[in-house]
Amino acid sequence: MSHNNCILTLLDLKDKNITFSENWMKDVQINGIRSKVISGILSFQPTHCYNCGHLFDSQIIKHGFKTSRIKMMKLSGFDTYLDLKKQRYKCRHCDRTFTLKTSLVESNCYLSNPLKQAIFLEASHKKSESDIARELNVSHSTVNRIIHTSYEEQPLHFNSLPKVLCFDEFKSVKSAEGAMSFIFCNASNGKLIDIVEDRRLSTLKP
Repeated sequence: MSHNNCILTLLDLKDKNITFSENWMKDVQINGIRSKVISGILSFQPTHCYNCGHLFDSQIIKHGFKTSRIKMMKLSGFDTYLDLKKQRYKCRHCDRTFTLKTSLVESNCYLSNPLKQAIFLEASHKKSESDIARELNVSHSTVNRIIHTSYEEQPLHFNSLPKVLCFDEFKSVKSAEGAMSFIFCNASNGKLIDIVEDRRLSTLKP
């Protein structure tokens, strides 16, 4: 296995267009915390201009690099970052520039997709957002945003209710309308039907 493939395997990177030099990792202090910073280069020939869609030809030329610091999964218990130099191109057909993309991270984002997946996985367990943030070296607001942006609202059917209904009131979030929220589910299978922000009858009846 080559030097580059070893590093890709170690970091669980799927993008073979990312390459690494011999001095690919260094120890640095980031926000007072000892961290690992990995240096990589993303370079390949694109099939077309990302702006105008023109197929690649001699009028699409290399135009330097853009370096992004991407937050990765921890490595050997250390906070880990990838300083990725992404090749830029200039298209003379539309006179605009574009930067190569990678499956490792979404455009204009600094969190790697494996790290986002780890947040989703941890959120499926009985853990607070603060605990997830501390374990994965991200902010509490980042965990909250990722969980909420990944949530797909399920359609609710209010034309009927189960034969036996379980319900209770509970303290949810500070922004809730009432002092307590209302939760109800199907008693026969335990499936959640809905959570209502306010437990008061004026809200529950409608």
